[in-house]
Amino acid sequence: MQQADATADVDLVSLIQDVASQFQRSGSDVQSIQRTIQDIHDTEKIRRETIQDSRAILQKLSRTLQLSRSKGSRQNVDPESLNHDNWMVQMDQKKFSVAKTIQGLDEVISSLEAEVRRLRLQSLELDSAYTQAGNNGERSNGSSDQRANGGMGQATAGESSIGMEATSGRDEVMLDDAQDILDDTAHAMTVLRLQLYRGLGIEMLENELGAYSKARIRSSALNDVHVVKFDDQLSPFFQTNLIWDFAS
Repeated sequence: MQQADATADVDLVSLIQDVASQFQRSGSDVQSIQRTIQDIHDTEKIRRETIQDSRAILQKLSRTLQLSRSKGSRQNVDPESLNHDNWMVQMDQKKFSVAKTIQGLDEVISSLEAEVRRLRLQSLELDSAYTQAGNNGERSNGSSDQRANGGMGQATAGESSIGMEATSGRDEVMLDDAQDILDDTAHAMTVLRLQLYRGLGIEMLENELGAYSKARIRSSALNDVHVVKFDDQLSPFFQTNLIWDFAS
């Protein structure tokens, strides 16, 4: 019985040694494992490069697709919309040109107003000087007649005083005429401005007090009518641009 057990132990030891020998690494096995690991690394590197190249190609194709779509959408654009855009640009240019022209006309009108006032006042001064010279001549003649005709002295003095009163009255009338001329000139220039605005399709409207409070704008290009109410809270620049936008 003991001999059988010893034989079994020997067989078990032999089996264990045989199995252990199977797991012993040789030089060729280590090289094979290293080559396998290197192949794995090379394969992973190639895979990453392939993925990057594929992504680059995909992005390029995507951009090409977007460009093709944009070109296709441009070909389908309505020509009337393009004409409308061009028309709007032309209207803006015309608006600025008209505004510049009106500004220049306003400056010319102001200059002409000053010139007309200066000339009319100069005319009044010349008339006054001419009248004064005539009165002085009459006084001189009256004095000579008084010395020649002593009996006529009192009458000549009375006529001289009457002449002075008449001259003073004429001076007052001339001052009133000068003020009337200035008022008429300002009124004429206002009427001229209103006619200029009306020619551009802008009509000024008065309120109950007779002051201009609104503007009616007719646009021949858009075939519509707008009314702009003057508001002191808004800047003149804003209201002017609003009127020109409606008028153009």
